[in-house]
Amino acid sequence: MRRTLVWGDFGMELHALSCSSGLASSNPDAIFYATDRLQEEHEQLRQQLRILEVNAKEVMLLDDVGKCLQIVQQLKIWTAQFEEKLEQHSEWEEQELFPFLMAYFHRQPVPSIRPSFWVLEKDHQLGVSFIQSFNEAVLDMTPGIVRKRLVEAASYLLQGCLIMKDHITMEEQLILPLTERVLTDLDYFFS
Repeated sequence: MRRTLVWGDFGMELHALSCSSGLASSNPDAIFYATDRLQEEHEQLRQQLRILEVNAKEVMLLDDVGKCLQIVQQLKIWTAQFEEKLEQHSEWEEQELFPFLMAYFHRQPVPSIRPSFWVLEKDHQLGVSFIQSFNEAVLDMTPGIVRKRLVEAASYLLQGCLIMKDHITMEEQLILPLTERVLTDLDYFFS
């Protein structure tokens, strides 16, 4: 049975894990919590991306400029909400999860995982840059705007959504096997 950790406990647990010099001080509950949190937050981000993607596609398909403008105005709000959630998630990963994994696997006699994290970071930056391009393109959207500009803005957002969905999947494909390996090592060590 997993022990329930509160947010403050988790930060201290993971920090202790990354700073400790041996497996004996590691707590599997903190790793379970990190894995669960990663998957839950990724699912929330995916849901937001689906909404953005569907609406961006609608803008690209509609001929009614007034309706497109309404959707783009709503997309601005939803995009800001997505960016806020993504920023919170990224801060947690960069401050807690990734340092722990890099510290843990740095002690292993295997190739470094740093290049994989670097690729993830660049992929993240690319997705965010397309979302920022959307934000810049919709700064001065007015009723007299031409459909071409609306479609261009929506295409930036759509591309950002596609990149971010792939990014989330790649991140899980890297992180989940690593956390599983840590748990396997702990199980082996304590058995």
